[in-house]
Amino acid sequence: MQSIFRRVRTRFLKWTERALDIPVESTVPTERLGTPYGGWLIPQNLLTGNSVCYLVGAGEDISFDLEVSARYGCPVHIFDPTPRAIAHFELLLNNLRQAGQTPCATSPTGFYPDYLPSLADRLYFHPVGIWNEDTTLRFFAPQNEAHVSHSLVNIQHSDRSIEVPVRRLSGLMREMGHQQIDLLKIDIEGAEYQAIESILTDQIEVGILCIEFDESAANHLDSGYLGRIETCLRSLLSAGFQVVAKEKNCHNYTLVHRRCL
Repeated sequence: MQSIFRRVRTRFLKWTERALDIPVESTVPTERLGTPYGGWLIPQNLLTGNSVCYLVGAGEDISFDLEVSARYGCPVHIFDPTPRAIAHFELLLNNLRQAGQTPCATSPTGFYPDYLPSLADRLYFHPVGIWNEDTTLRFFAPQNEAHVSHSLVNIQHSDRSIEVPVRRLSGLMREMGHQQIDLLKIDIEGAEYQAIESILTDQIEVGILCIEFDESAANHLDSGYLGRIETCLRSLLSAGFQVVAKEKNCHNYTLVHRRCL
């Protein structure tokens, strides 16, 4: 029964990919950083030690965040108000400073690869969510209590929630003295549309943009989710971005602004 479900779901996702009809610029060379669960495809060699990286949505797997900083020597700013994500980062930072060992719930060995303790000095955690205004919102827990990712838009239709601070990205950038973002990852359980709209409205300069559209065949707010995904992607294309990679069997997109190519 499970194998039948997987085949049906795979076929459906392939159909939705065709239905969206979003062009992918396959000539841009990419590399995948991070674990199979938490990793992302990004263009090769566009980042440097001076790059500004905002990685929104951490959970209990920040393998991508760690590898970006380790590979390019740049600081990374990690944003997530989820209590378990905060606790995971604090444990990771403590172990990294002591021995270079970093725990990872989704790694087969239970750990990320060994890193130098000095990597800890380039990791900055901000316990806030990203939204289109500065306020406090209800943050809805997943239906499965074993899972970690909460949602501002209640994508899993849960009745359990906590209250968390949320910020508009442009205000955070001003406070931290950043004029542009070289790498922005957004994995925020259905709130990506509001975040992207505010980025385009505020004309924030973003070089590489990684987005997970969390509405999928198995998990969406309503039947209009494909239209929301396509509208968001087309607004980014109109703003000068190109899709350079899409993960198979999920709505993970990597885009690069044309000024960086």
